[in-house]
Amino acid sequence: MTRLATVLDAWRLWGRGAALLVLVLLGPLGLQGTRLAIVADTWKMVLILAVWIFAVGSFIGALLHASVPAVTMAERLFRSWIARFSDRPSELWLRWARGAHHPPLARWYLGRAAALGGREAQFQEGLVFMEGGQGHGGQTTGLDRFRRAALRGHPEAAFRLAEALRTGHGVPLPEPAEAKTWYQRAAALGFGPAAAWLALAYQDGDGVPEDQAKAGEWALTAERLRPFPPLSHSLLRHDAAPADPLVHASGKAMAGVEALADWALAHRPLRWLLLTGAVLLHVLWLGVALTFFWAGSSQLHHLPLIFMTPPLLMIAWLAWQHYRERPRTGRDRLREAAEAGDLDACYQLGLAYRQGKHLRMKDDLAAALWFRKAAEGGHTGAMAALAEAYLGGHGVLRDPREARRWSEAASRESTSQSEVPMEP
Repeated sequence: MTRLATVLDAWRLWGRGAALLVLVLLGPLGLQGTRLAIVADTWKMVLILAVWIFAVGSFIGALLHASVPAVTMAERLFRSWIARFSDRPSELWLRWARGAHHPPLARWYLGRAAALGGREAQFQEGLVFMEGGQGHGGQTTGLDRFRRAALRGHPEAAFRLAEALRTGHGVPLPEPAEAKTWYQRAAALGFGPAAAWLALAYQDGDGVPEDQAKAGEWALTAERLRPFPPLSHSLLRHDAAPADPLVHASGKAMAGVEALADWALAHRPLRWLLLTGAVLLHVLWLGVALTFFWAGSSQLHHLPLIFMTPPLLMIAWLAWQHYRERPRTGRDRLREAAEAGDLDACYQLGLAYRQGKHLRMKDDLAAALWFRKAAEGGHTGAMAALAEAYLGGHGVLRDPREARRWSEAASRESTSQSEVPMEP
């Protein structure tokens, strides 16, 4: 009986919307082989085009670093459809917010739940505003959400509101009289910490008239409500996120795959084997796609392949760009000589980093480090280059005094070299 009740509850909560969605998406395909087969064929093409548009949109969004990826938009639409047919949509949105692993998505789900008026959702949104570091305006909004949830009978929301009113947190001035009212409401709703505070307050006269009889009554109430539950934290806090075994397992699996790939790429034969396998896999995939789409060209099944051509060309272009910008794996003889202590090699390597040439990206900091290594060894050109770096602040903090010191050192070194008598 309990299992049947659980199934019925799941059906009312989200199963009804999921079943209707499956019926809408796949129902017209059931007309295949009937007089309305044209409807099934048309719907099939619509689904293929929708998948294509979604794939292209996802790809372009990833290239443009869209703030709301296409996958997130699709997830929002799917969940909105499911919640539309639920008998408890606020509870469903709140459940999704707790399970979301991306804070912006969880915040959006929580906003939908709070907009529907659920007391737990409004309490959780209040926690987000109170703990989100959004300043006085955020605290005021958080207290408003606590008040709404408390008026709907949320015990901890009433306690949090009472604490804020008593201490003046988020309000212009403390309001102990109103705070006492909310403490009493929270205690009456079964929240033990509120009863414990009332017992101490009446015992010591803290914000209320001292009354030992009332203190004893509230102490008994607090003892009856023990153990006290821990105070809630915002579901957007990292340490309050749910521990999802699937996420942890996928993370460990991805880490293992990356470690295996790093190990394989460190060995030349395995690297070539992986490259060959990747090329063969792509050729196989392209052959299957060509066969699948062009085999039914009489029914225009090849149109999706034509539509896929632009994103495939973009992917190929990006792959070529990455190939051109990849670091070369040959020997870097200039760096080897510089690391071995050759002063002129250090100077030349610094020039290469400063100008961004010889397949090296422009890096003023690396240039300054190599110039310093050569300059400390007595290389005149490196001293002048380091002085220029300090004078203009290229890769180092601008320091005219240090620039002058290295410029003078370069002049002295140049003078001393010119005064050295030449051998007969």
